[in-house]
Amino acid sequence: MINIVIPCLNENENIEPLFLEIDNVFNKITHEFQIIYVDDGSTDSTWNEIVRLRENNNNVKGIKLSRNFGHQAAISAGISESDADATIIMDCDFQDDPKYIDDLIRKWEEGFDVVLAKRIGREEGLFRRIIFGTFFKLQKYFSDIDIPENVGHFSLLNRESIKNINNLEENSTYMNGVRAYIGFKVGYVDVVKKKRKFGDTKMSYRSLVRLGLQGIFEFSSKPLTLIALVGILVSFGSILVSIYSLIHKVRFGTTILGWDFGLSSIYFLSGIQLLSLSIIGKYVGNIFSEVKKRPNFIIDKKI
Repeated sequence: MINIVIPCLNENENIEPLFLEIDNVFNKITHEFQIIYVDDGSTDSTWNEIVRLRENNNNVKGIKLSRNFGHQAAISAGISESDADATIIMDCDFQDDPKYIDDLIRKWEEGFDVVLAKRIGREEGLFRRIIFGTFFKLQKYFSDIDIPENVGHFSLLNRESIKNINNLEENSTYMNGVRAYIGFKVGYVDVVKKKRKFGDTKMSYRSLVRLGLQGIFEFSSKPLTLIALVGILVSFGSILVSIYSLIHKVRFGTTILGWDFGLSSIYFLSGIQLLSLSIIGKYVGNIFSEVKKRPNFIIDKKI
C-alpha cells in the first residue's frame, strides 16, 4: 500500500484532476494506493471537493484542519495519519508531476528508505529560479546537517522513516530538515518542476523567506557562531584603530578621527548589535515555541 499525502490550501480546481492523474498512474503499476488530502484552512470549496471525491472513491481520505496552520504543518498532519508501506508527499498544484510517482516507487523497491525528487529543471521565471537557487545554497551552507540542494517536498518515505518522523518530540515541521535529520538510505529521482496548472500560487516571496529562515534557525547554530566571529573581528579592528589613533596623537599632536567617523562607527556598531539581537531572539523564540508544547496542527474533521 502506498499513501500519498497532499496538503491543500484553496485548491478546489485541482482536487479531482490530480486524483484522476494519480489514479491513471497506479492503473499501470501493481501497488494499491490511498490519497490523503489535508485541507489547511481553505476558504474556497476545497473541502467540499474532497468530500465529494471521497463519496465515490474508497481510496480517498480527507483531513480538515481547524484553521490555516501552514504548509509544513499540513504535511505533518497527513503523515501522522499514514500507516502504509510507503508514503509519498506531493503538492496539489501539479508542479509535482504525478508521472514521477512510478519512478519514486521503483527507486524505493531498489532498497532505498527515502527517495527524493531532485529538480533538474523548473518551468518558472528566471527571478524565481534565482530565488530558489539562492535559498538552497544558503540552506546547505548554514545547516548543521546535510540537506540536499534542489530538493523540495516531493518525496517517498518508507514506513520506518515515517514512524521515526512521527516519533520526534520537537515542534519542527520543516520537512526538508526533518527528512535529512532522520538519516536512512537516500535515493534520488530527477524531475522537472512544472508550472501550476490551476489557481494562484500560495508560496509568496515572503513565505519563501520565512521558510528559509525556519530551515536555518531550526537546523543550524552557525548564525550564533557568525555573531561571535563578527564580534571578534569588530573588537580587533577597534583595537587597531585605537592604537593607530594613539600613535598619531603622540607623534603629530592631533587626532585623525573626527566626529563624522565616530558617528559612522556608532551607526555601524548599532546595526551589528541589532542584527545580533534579532538572531538571538529568533533562537529564543524557537525555545519558547518548544516549551509551550502546543500542537503543530489541530484536526477538525476526518473522512
